[in-house]
Amino acid sequence: MSVYDHSAHVAEQTYRRRLRKDVLHGAFAGVLAGMAIMIVFFTYDMLWFKPLATPDFLSGSFLGGGDPGAEPSSGLRTTRLAIFSTLHLLIFTLIGIAFARFFRFTQLPKTLLVGGLYGLTACTVIFSATLRVTGTQMSGEWGWPALLSGNFLAGIVMVVFLRRAEQVDPSD
Repeated sequence: MSVYDHSAHVAEQTYRRRLRKDVLHGAFAGVLAGMAIMIVFFTYDMLWFKPLATPDFLSGSFLGGGDPGAEPSSGLRTTRLAIFSTLHLLIFTLIGIAFARFFRFTQLPKTLLVGGLYGLTACTVIFSATLRVTGTQMSGEWGWPALLSGNFLAGIVMVVFLRRAEQVDPSD
């Protein structure tokens, strides 16, 4: 005779609800962090009177697109920027989901410091791996300080959203 274990069913339902919540909140937190990075570097480029220089450099480096010495056509540049921006937000979405799951499994407090360190570590590792795979060198004018501070900021943006989402929907 088969015995129905109600507690196993409840545990599975709880796990699925938590997973769904982590994916939804993490994805949104990641998109917000990706957008924050876009705004930071757009502002940085505008201060140097070079609008879209950072995404143009990165999209050209990562996606290629013709002769390195030649100026790309307007259509190619726009396409590269659109593809790069989409990939950028997709990667940050995945980082945000991993971030939400990270907090679920480690039970660490959602502090700004932990968020910033997570963003600094996760985003820098992924960016460095991408540089290595594509063979791209960081330009001197762009540099690591801006990248590292942006990644720290991305982690803070994610943790702020996750904390707020937890306050709005405290169910676990």
